[in-house]
Amino acid sequence: MGYSYTFTCQSCHHRQKLYEGWGFMVHDQPAKDYLLSQPVSLHYRTHQKIVKLSQQYPDLELKMEYRIYRCRHCLQISDKLFVQLISDGKVLHKTRFRCSNCQTSLKHTNILRLKYAICPKCKSQQFKKEKELVLWN
Repeated sequence: MGYSYTFTCQSCHHRQKLYEGWGFMVHDQPAKDYLLSQPVSLHYRTHQKIVKLSQQYPDLELKMEYRIYRCRHCLQISDKLFVQLISDGKVLHKTRFRCSNCQTSLKHTNILRLKYAICPKCKSQQFKKEKELVLWN
């Protein structure tokens, strides 16, 4: 299931859409299926990790979903494609993200509890969730 959220800055009227969830092109799949088709473009380091681990673990599974993250330092939000590599129920790797502005580790946030974020354009604290839309089930 996937959701789309629209955030609008009350100061400068900048608008940003963020996505959360899985489905369509982003879904759980065996690593061998991903390597044969590669319908989703992943970060090159994540791709390299999949290639390397799939040689060691023939049953390697990819669990993928979009998640919304918030920087603990500059309070900006963004959506990222989160990937876990799993074999026999054991997590072998999971993606971690850093803020593109300050390089602080990003924290997965509960979008339903988020009251505000910092606008990426004008840096005001008036960047608020405007709409929520269910994109797919």
